[in-house]
Amino acid sequence: MLPYLEPPVLDLGFYRLEAFPVLVGAAIIAEFQIVMRRAPSVGIDRKTASSLLGWAICLGIVGAHLFDVLAYYPERLRQNPFELLRFWGGISSFGGMLGGLLGLYAVMRRKRMSGSDMLRFVDCLIFALPFTLAIGRLGCALQHDHPGVSSAHWLAVQFPDGPRFDLGVLEFFYVSGIAALFAWLGRRRWPDGFFIGLFFAAYGPVRFVLDSLRVSEARYFGWTPGQYLAVVAAGIGVWTLFLVLRPRATAVRD
Repeated sequence: MLPYLEPPVLDLGFYRLEAFPVLVGAAIIAEFQIVMRRAPSVGIDRKTASSLLGWAICLGIVGAHLFDVLAYYPERLRQNPFELLRFWGGISSFGGMLGGLLGLYAVMRRKRMSGSDMLRFVDCLIFALPFTLAIGRLGCALQHDHPGVSSAHWLAVQFPDGPRFDLGVLEFFYVSGIAALFAWLGRRRWPDGFFIGLFFAAYGPVRFVLDSLRVSEARYFGWTPGQYLAVVAAGIGVWTLFLVLRPRATAVRD
């Protein structure tokens, strides 16, 4: 089994700095750097990309926290309504994606961007997402904040109270693989929307399985909120891949 590592903490005297917020900050920086480097190659100028990315990150952070509190831990809200304002508290990756993409769509509409420009930028944004998630999930893995069901599997972690899956560890391994695949595929040009479809088609089914291993989060009719979104994500991914990769009909001229 995988060993249990004590969460690393840097004691600054006036503040105990944990690994998770450091790696979340690193993930945001990585997202920014990857998108800013890739955007000009797909026809999005750096100024526009920087502005849109700033909105996506800020709205993603808000969505990540609100979704975590409202969907996964509503009991915290009942105990303390101000929990909604503790943006430094818990966050949800699906909530971040949802808040970032919906908010970004509203911003792009306000800027009167064309549909093709919207698609190109979102595809660029999603291209960077597995790299961002891998860094963030490393923080979850080090913090052990997503313990799963008890298990004797070789991928289980030897927690102090007994072996169990660490969902942060499992997702870190998986999204790191997606990131490696994207780095390889990113060396050539693909149709706009390809990385949107590929990411959600690959991420949705595995995330559904991982969420089934959760032990403390709220469930609705037997499923966690993440499982419902995982099904939606997988469907969007498969449909998007079908649309962008289907053979284009060519006009026949006499």
